[in-house]
Amino acid sequence: MPLEDLFEKEAQAPESDSDQKRLCERFGVLANPFPSAAQTSGHPHLSTDADGLVDREVKAFIGEPRSHALAITASQGIGKTNLLNAYQEALHEKLKGRGFFVIRYLADPEPSFEPLVRSIFEHLGEEHLKRVLATASRDDKQPKVDVLLDHVRAPDIKNMLKALIKTSSEGNLSNFDQAIHLAHQWLLGLPVRKAHREQLDINFRLDTVESKTRALREIVFFSAELGELRGIFLLLDELEKQDFSLSKTIVLRYLSALRALIDALPKYLFLMVALTTDALQRYREMLPALKGRLANEVQLSPIRDEEEALKYWRFYNDEARKAAKDEAEAQGWRCGEEHIVAETEVREVFAKQRKLSSIEGVRQRDFLNELNRLASLASAS
Repeated sequence: MPLEDLFEKEAQAPESDSDQKRLCERFGVLANPFPSAAQTSGHPHLSTDADGLVDREVKAFIGEPRSHALAITASQGIGKTNLLNAYQEALHEKLKGRGFFVIRYLADPEPSFEPLVRSIFEHLGEEHLKRVLATASRDDKQPKVDVLLDHVRAPDIKNMLKALIKTSSEGNLSNFDQAIHLAHQWLLGLPVRKAHREQLDINFRLDTVESKTRALREIVFFSAELGELRGIFLLLDELEKQDFSLSKTIVLRYLSALRALIDALPKYLFLMVALTTDALQRYREMLPALKGRLANEVQLSPIRDEEEALKYWRFYNDEARKAAKDEAEAQGWRCGEEHIVAETEVREVFAKQRKLSSIEGVRQRDFLNELNRLASLASAS
């Protein structure tokens, strides 16, 4: 098609509100209800038996700070990312303001663990450090703070905390803000400069995974013992990126750093790692010590039968209609009841995909992508 024709058609396309009105009055939706294979976030999550297992672990962690580690496993396209997205959103909503941090991290294909630790410090942020050190400088906290400082093993961390407590107690907010900024820079791994030495009594840069992990442990425990932190949810997706495309030595280094993080925080950490089943097995073989740390495995399943396929179809269709209801009422539109993808089409899609599938069942991503294609055709007709 010539570009001129393409842009002419685009210019003649109806406005989005007209499209929405037409879709709503015919199908009861404002947009395609089904996510395409390329849409990895921003769509609903259908709860399965796996959610019940994760819920149990989450509730236990919220009730008692002993650390938990879960491995969410399945082959590609089964719903690992969708599950992590759902828990990220739900935990943010339910635990806001209750002392929990929810951190989502997509495993970097670069074989370095340092960006993950840095990301945790970035999420904690300067405001958290301010609250912790302001609390630590209160007179009624001094006996407890003295005990906590005695247990800090890293000299630079101890010096930094003492300097920040002193600056906070002096009451000069500008100086305190500057000191907190310097401390946060250092925790992120930036170079040690003259200001760090003079104001915080810091001498060495946090330039290794080991030193950063140790610093994280000290800050987390110090924060938690002062009542300013209850726990960190770390949702780590696509860990299979650390694969055989890299040398075994590099992969082992990454896995060892992950194990060290788990060991460094026996309390206050909820780690949920999503990866393929094959990758978890390989990693356990490469680093047997990791097997015990990630022994708690939650396996996701593909769509195994027609009734389950219809359940997904109904769920996404119903969620789209719920989302359309308020807009339709506000605009005075009537909500149609015709299905944008008919039940007979859904059955045909599942039967065809199951016949061609290389696994026992049909991948959710493939199934929903085909429904997305059919819905696009229907909405254009």
